[in-house]
Amino acid sequence: MAAGKGTIVEYLESKGFKHFSVRAYLRKEVKKRGLELNRDSLVAVANDLREKNSPSFIAEELYREAKEVGGDVIIESIRTEGEVNALKAKGNFHLFAIDADPKIRYPRAVDRKSETDAISFETFVANEQREWANTDPTKGNLKRCIELSDYTFSNDGSLNELFSQIDHALQDLESKSKNVSKRQDYISWDEYFMGVSLLSGRRSKDPSTQVGACIIDEDKKILATGYNGAPRGIDDEDFPWSREGDFLDTKYAYVCHAELNAILNATKENLKNCTIYVALFPCNECAKAIIQSGIKKVVYLSDKYMEVPAFIASRRILEMAKIDLVQMKPNTDLLQLDFTTI
Repeated sequence: MAAGKGTIVEYLESKGFKHFSVRAYLRKEVKKRGLELNRDSLVAVANDLREKNSPSFIAEELYREAKEVGGDVIIESIRTEGEVNALKAKGNFHLFAIDADPKIRYPRAVDRKSETDAISFETFVANEQREWANTDPTKGNLKRCIELSDYTFSNDGSLNELFSQIDHALQDLESKSKNVSKRQDYISWDEYFMGVSLLSGRRSKDPSTQVGACIIDEDKKILATGYNGAPRGIDDEDFPWSREGDFLDTKYAYVCHAELNAILNATKENLKNCTIYVALFPCNECAKAIIQSGIKKVVYLSDKYMEVPAFIASRRILEMAKIDLVQMKPNTDLLQLDFTTI
């Protein structure tokens, strides 16, 4: 807050950039909803729009407007990791971060005489802390955005010092554009294969739990995918999807889990030394199939059923069979598929 985003905008506008502001977008939405114009309203409306649409909704709306205008543009007030990831995926996007000491920034905010800046220093700091770090990708996470930035500017000094930093960044970008190299924001192998697993899970008809699996060989070739569902030839419409009631009336008596389906779908029978990617740690029945198939590594995201007997047994036999068990820690919380990018 009051670090100098607006100053950077004005400087870039003088160089021909067109300006699109998240704050301006939200101010319109706040007024449209008949709310009092203050920081609490801006944050609440922003969170609501992201929760109802996507973590990157506001930034993508501005990107759509900017794309229609064309040319060099600057989108101001990026505050969530979801927004950063979505814009990076568009290509030719560079994130600027600007910061300054709070005791320098607060007087600047007061001098602006904005409706949202008529607050005490304590409130000023508290408002910022609220958006500093969040595990929810729809909410402000300034710390993470700064970490993801391509250039970070310090605005503790004079305007000329700030403008010099911006000029250096622009010169660097121009130089890089003349020496095109590979993009740096591509996903890792683990993110790719786990992403395929998660995408496979989207095929599941299960109304409560959708799980996918992806099997790869030692050369990182995908051999099979699978998801939890009814056995082949059984009508999904007649399948008992309930989790409650008599065992014979629930899905548990009949469903094929993602891991088993992937193993049965594999393009070769011998899966020796292969790796299986799955969102949930396998149950004991799938663990047996994994061991028998020759798979030697399980990469998973969640072990939320670790205290359930079937999953305790699963871990026991997988460890006894010396299967490598790896809980994946992804670098991002969100990967989006945009069918319009091509």
